Amino acid sequence: MAKIGLFYGSNTGKTEAIAYQIKDEFDKHGAGLVEVHNIGSATKDQMLQYNYLIMGIPTWNTGELQDDWDVFLPNFREMNMSGKQVAIFGLGDQNGYGFNFLDAAGILANEVLLTGATLFGLWSNEKYQFNESKAKQDEYFLCLGVDQEGQENLTPERIKQWVKSVKAEFGI
Repeated sequence: MAKIGLFYGSNTGKTEAIAYQIKDEFDKHGAGLVEVHNIGSATKDQMLQYNYLIMGIPTWNTGELQDDWDVFLPNFREMNMSGKQVAIFGLGDQNGYGFNFLDAAGILANEVLLTGATLFGLWSNEKYQFNESKAKQDEYFLCLGVDQEGQENLTPERIKQWVKSVKAEFGI
């Protein structure tokens, strides 16, 4: 079994594509580290198998959760994730939805923290232009912020740097 479980939800395929880009970047540091799961067909028992987790979620409309995460989220209330290390990546559109950029990632991060898990992979929000975000904490996001609408050209380097940081934080 891989050391890291990566769980994503995706309606359009963009979050899925980023999930596999993250997996590929981890594979550069040791093949087989990451096992990818679509949250739409995942169970809480599958998630609890891993001590290291990466979760990917896009923000829909005006701060809404992606469909599959919306269905899965109540499971967290029944899960004890003490000792689990979690990193989140979120997709959003800072230009079109600047008042709720990455909100879904912020909602997910709060639910994960309530389970007793520890959150890693904070990401500077310095090079983004948005008004509000539930994922914002001081000068950081609680996740890697990915904007495939307005900053797609920055995504590969952001993934590379974030994976390097998460790998070190996870101690892998």
